[in-house]
Amino acid sequence: MAQRHAEPDPFPTEQGRRGGNRRRRRRGARGVLVVAVAALAVAGCARGPEPGVPPIPMSSTSPAAEAPPPPPGPDGGARFAPCRGGLECASVAVPVDYANPAGPTLPIAIARRPATNPAAKVGVLLVNPGGPGGSGIEIVQAGVLPPEITDRFDVIGFDPRGVGDSFALQCPVGPDTPYLGDPDPGDPADEAATNAAVDRYDASCGQRYGDLLPHLGTRNVARDMDRIREALGEEQINYLGFSYGTSIGQTYAQLFPTRLRATVLDGVVDVSRPGLDSAQAESFENSLRQFDAACRADATCPVRADPIGTLDRVRARVTAAPLPVAGTTPLSAGLLEIGVVYPLYSKESWPQLAQALAAADRGDGTTMRALATAYFRGSNSDTYNAVTCLDNAWPTEDAQVFDAARATEARAPHFSGNVLVSGLTCADWPAPQQPLTPLEGYTGPPMLILGTTNDPATPYQNSVALAGRLPGSALLTYRGDGHTVYTSGVPCVDDAVNRYLLDTTLPAPNTVC
Repeated sequence: MAQRHAEPDPFPTEQGRRGGNRRRRRRGARGVLVVAVAALAVAGCARGPEPGVPPIPMSSTSPAAEAPPPPPGPDGGARFAPCRGGLECASVAVPVDYANPAGPTLPIAIARRPATNPAAKVGVLLVNPGGPGGSGIEIVQAGVLPPEITDRFDVIGFDPRGVGDSFALQCPVGPDTPYLGDPDPGDPADEAATNAAVDRYDASCGQRYGDLLPHLGTRNVARDMDRIREALGEEQINYLGFSYGTSIGQTYAQLFPTRLRATVLDGVVDVSRPGLDSAQAESFENSLRQFDAACRADATCPVRADPIGTLDRVRARVTAAPLPVAGTTPLSAGLLEIGVVYPLYSKESWPQLAQALAAADRGDGTTMRALATAYFRGSNSDTYNAVTCLDNAWPTEDAQVFDAARATEARAPHFSGNVLVSGLTCADWPAPQQPLTPLEGYTGPPMLILGTTNDPATPYQNSVALAGRLPGSALLTYRGDGHTVYTSGVPCVDDAVNRYLLDTTLPAPNTVC
């Protein structure tokens, strides 16, 4: 059994924080919206209105903020050009609809960080940070992978269709709209108001992107990834997926098993579960209890007397009257729920949650409102909804959603509002569902599956179940808190992943860190 890495102080002083830990927050499975790739910086959360979005370009040009990457060469190969401070960028043209390969195309933007020791290069490593809605280009640009990997792999990030430089979605009505009120399951008036807000949001997405929405599911993302492999001229790829990135990895393995050399899936999404599922809300409820216990045990925690009681008191206050916040919409009950979810992704962010609760309890909702803003701004929430509503089986009747959210309220009272919003969003989503199926009968090389016991967004049991369906693959368990673990400063985990990627040596069965 591997040695467990010591946990850091959950409420460290500024002097004692680990400066080198670049813990990312990734969007989890169903029911939780996008979170940022970079570390939380509350002071920098606010930003101005989003720019307008032109009509969908069904072509091979990209609406990137900087100069678009060069188009593919005449043979379809990727033509790279310098970009983004040391990276090399290119684009790969893919069919909008793979059933019509000669029809309109979309540009998939990719970025490469070339191996620093090309003479010893192992191959290419494609990475995805999660979402749906997270940018693979941004995670490569952030440089979070260790030198053992960047020395010997060309690291490839790509923006999945509908994300970043691959034509990012932006629905006219913001995805935060249903949270500006109180999505309270069991209260008929709140349910009706939430449903009306969701209907406005769904309709706006359908009006702008009606022709594109049916083609944004993960099966097409996996097919796009194989087009990237072809454009790179590679027979096989290596893949590292976090959170939703594990859905891409599972789907790619299902469609193209022989094209994989090594696959690492960290924080597994169970693609077999229905969309309207309380498991994730219950995992967040468990993480809230872990936060509560850590806060009570630390003299520096500003709400140590009763952390969850403070949250309940603030919830009652904003339900009665949302707290005004200068320069933005008030802190509502719905935005309070989102603000609490955001820092629960990483134990290193629990101090921000404690500070935000203490301030809101004093009547100042600024910090909690900033956490909610950061949650939505982290990556593309519109794409999250578009992909999630396609990838899973959802009820199509509002009454079924109300019943399920009310049932969740009993087991996860602090996070049932998100279940209500997600269920209503997908019940009326303007594109037909295309549920994924579990990876079974896999014939490719063994995978390395990572699971964190107190992961709030992708429950640990998901990783256990996937590893059980993949004979010959290995499960590596991290006993700890937070969403995903590789590159978070746990040597036991990082060393095992690096060794596997470099020489395909799996850790011993049932290794625990």
